[in-house]
Amino acid sequence: MSKKTVLCLCLLAFLSLGQVSWAEEGQEDEFPPELSTVEVFDASIGFLDLSLTDCIAVALKNNLDVEIARLDPLIGDKDISVEKAAFDPVLEATGGIAKTEVPINSAFVTGKAPGNLRQDVRDLDTTVSMLTPIGMTVSMQYTFERRFRSTRSGVFFNPAVDTFIEAKLTQPLLKKFGIFYTRSKIYIARNDKKKSLYAFKRTAIQVTNEVQKAYWGLVKAIEDLKVAHKSLQRAQEFMRSNKLQVQAGILAPIDLAVDEEEVALREEDIIIAEDAVRDKEDQLKLLLNFFGPDTAPWLADITIVPGDRPVFEVQDLDLDNSMKVALGNRPEIFEKKLELDNAGIETRRKKNELLPQLDLEGGFNYSGLSNHLYTANDSLFSEEFQGEYAKLTFEVPIGLRKERAEYSKAKYERRKAQLELSKQEQDIVAEVREAVRQVRTEGELVRSTKKTLKAAQDRLDAEEKKYYVGRTTNLEVFRAQESLAIQEARRNKAITDYHIAQGGLEAVKGTILERFNVVLEGQVLRNELIY
Repeated sequence: MSKKTVLCLCLLAFLSLGQVSWAEEGQEDEFPPELSTVEVFDASIGFLDLSLTDCIAVALKNNLDVEIARLDPLIGDKDISVEKAAFDPVLEATGGIAKTEVPINSAFVTGKAPGNLRQDVRDLDTTVSMLTPIGMTVSMQYTFERRFRSTRSGVFFNPAVDTFIEAKLTQPLLKKFGIFYTRSKIYIARNDKKKSLYAFKRTAIQVTNEVQKAYWGLVKAIEDLKVAHKSLQRAQEFMRSNKLQVQAGILAPIDLAVDEEEVALREEDIIIAEDAVRDKEDQLKLLLNFFGPDTAPWLADITIVPGDRPVFEVQDLDLDNSMKVALGNRPEIFEKKLELDNAGIETRRKKNELLPQLDLEGGFNYSGLSNHLYTANDSLFSEEFQGEYAKLTFEVPIGLRKERAEYSKAKYERRKAQLELSKQEQDIVAEVREAVRQVRTEGELVRSTKKTLKAAQDRLDAEEKKYYVGRTTNLEVFRAQESLAIQEARRNKAITDYHIAQGGLEAVKGTILERFNVVLEGQVLRNELIY
């Protein structure tokens, strides 16, 4: 193969690799398709019926924490492109014009002695270089210089045009050698992007868990308000019955003072319960981003009506299986594994940098000379003026203090990443054990409150019967009513807490998104991204 052919092939390689790199960067940024969710357009409505699934869908679409986490994978894509840019061809060109006039003590050059020599020089130096995946640097250099002299003495061409072209390869043989070292930063950037994807899933899990807690908290507050209204209704009905007995002369009017006091206290309970409903509603609206600057202002004052009711269903729990599922699904585990992988990559990089620098450099060049540029270029490839060379460069720092310190630091970082992975696994196991106990405890409380609620109802019935036969006072009846209201509230709390505990268990297992049929937009966590 002729040297002209080799030069052409080198140039084609530059252009083709550059096109591949530019094609990667030419792709437009595309946000993944968003979740289909509940849309509200009618500002005249005062109520908004939402199920728990609806609230989760709205939150994952509008919640700002989710939106922030959604941008990190896109940033990670650009970090990968930044590291790939090290393999892009680089074009460097330098040109100049210079005019000089110097005294010359030579009659051979000036025709007289002493004399002066004026020169007009125009030059251009162009270099294209590129780093290859194996660490080799390929470069091509083209130079021409046009020199005009005030006298023709001592030269054949005036002006004279010198041209020069050179192809050069530089290959590290020890330090910085190989595909792994050259592309290691790309591997780290890819792992960082995967981490951002798992962090996105982690944020989605956290937001989903917070939404289900807020949703059931709102349901409980509404049920407590209903209990307060029922308690007020009981007190009012009892007071109306006593008023009739006062009018009939059976009771003394002074007995109504206790009734009026109890009714007033129940009305205060309703005011407090209504405030609690508004607080819980605002907590849910905050997660749904109903208070955002870009959200319709009427959404902030709309009344959310939960569509799901708390129903107690016994759930069979297997602690060992729950821990196994959590260790296989929690995104924090995969994030720590990726951090460990990055630490291993960095350790290998630093170990390579302990090696001496041994570089092999070789190339060939052509030269041309004429009084015109095009004829100088013709002589450039005439193979009349050519050269080849090869050389080895050896370099080793004395002591390697910096390299050894960085290698030791990288090993410590890798050990740290291993310990953090182990700690994360232990933390997840502890969280699962606690969550399973919580579900079991709340289930037992639901069963217990069912019994205490029935007992409170029986007590009230008994006190009312005793009251109407004169064996107790109206104060004892009101105490029984209050006890019943407390047990009704405890029953509501136990059932909603049971649902919250179930959602919390799914969250620590990493399966809460699947529990509510949530698919992350654009399938950003495809199987090939799993560690």
